[in-house]
Amino acid sequence: MGELLFDNLITMDQLLALLKHQYKKRTVYKWVQQCGMPHKRIRGRLWFPKGEVIQWLERSSV
Repeated sequence: MGELLFDNLITMDQLLALLKHQYKKRTVYKWVQQCGMPHKRIRGRLWFPKGEVIQWLERSSV
């Protein structure tokens, strides 16, 4: 069951690849801190629920 938690989570590098490297890490950190981008912090690293992030990007004006 623990594996399901991670099935939908992607790393920062995977997120940047999904965004076709049009944005820098600092931009994503800004979205997390100031704009409420969906994320999880696990052992000090940011992980992103892929489906939620895609929906968030479609709805937001970033």
